Amino acid sequence: MATIRDVAQKAGVGVATVSRVLSENGYVKEETKQKVMEAIRELNYTPNEIARNLYYKRTGIVAVIIPQISHPFFAEFVDKLVVELFAHDYKAMICNTWSEESYELQYFDMLKRNMVDGIICGTHSVTNEEYFNINRPIVALDHTFGRGIPCVSVDHKEGGRLAAMELIQAGCKNVLQFRGSSNVDSPALLRHDVFEKIIREHGLGYQEIITDMNDLSEATADKNAYEFFEKYPDVDGIFGTDFMVMSAMKRANELGIDIPGKLKVVGYDGTKISRLASPGLTTICQPIGDLAKQSVNIMMDLINGKTVDSSDVHLSVSLHRDQSTAIN
Repeated sequence: MATIRDVAQKAGVGVATVSRVLSENGYVKEETKQKVMEAIRELNYTPNEIARNLYYKRTGIVAVIIPQISHPFFAEFVDKLVVELFAHDYKAMICNTWSEESYELQYFDMLKRNMVDGIICGTHSVTNEEYFNINRPIVALDHTFGRGIPCVSVDHKEGGRLAAMELIQAGCKNVLQFRGSSNVDSPALLRHDVFEKIIREHGLGYQEIITDMNDLSEATADKNAYEFFEKYPDVDGIFGTDFMVMSAMKRANELGIDIPGKLKVVGYDGTKISRLASPGLTTICQPIGDLAKQSVNIMMDLINGKTVDSSDVHLSVSLHRDQSTAIN
């Protein structure tokens, strides 16, 4: 197996020069760099990543803690996040908790004992204190920890406003919101308050079904959809996550309820799955790719010891209008 000394000898340079080429740290003439790269290819040399990381006291790994990787939003977020991490020569360690506190605590125990350079967190299962006890850079997705831990989110107030106005302008008189439980500290809850406030201010009937933000299963979404149609047959407009309202649309189809004729629907997230809805789903789109990019950029700054603004990052949302809110 070739060593860095073999590469240096073949290229006719010193070991330090090869090291600078590999780490991209320090000036090396382009001609010399090409000689080194050619020697690396000919010798099939693979740098010892473990040794390099020990030297720089880094692992090249960021842990990503999420509640359920099969959920459309988190699946898309992780997909974008991995691409962004690769762009910075980092790998992702995916920690899927299934929204279980015990699983999340087991991951914490592992992360305390094993080296990762930072943690990007999108879960809400355990107390904030558990995160404060981890001596690693942390970036939160839609979770307000405090104590200077940066949070990347979107303008959920605007998202709630857009959703409410869409149903009002579509002619709805009695609406229902699938509302996340308030037992977690998440900026995402702001959309619920704004939505309800605007609906009531415009004199519409308002109903809600409280959903567990930590339970993202399809079975629970279907259960909530069944409850909606059983308890609130007079509702003519609904608002919830793409995942939730698509379960309601499926149930409406089973019951022969016409969308948008009898029921208008507005989703939230703008995930790829929303494009599969029939009729087409009107939804409030979160810029998932930008959320991933911002999370990684902040994480890289923290890892590199740069000063990071402790204020939360709020990205813009947008309305995608489709057939589910079409006016008859």
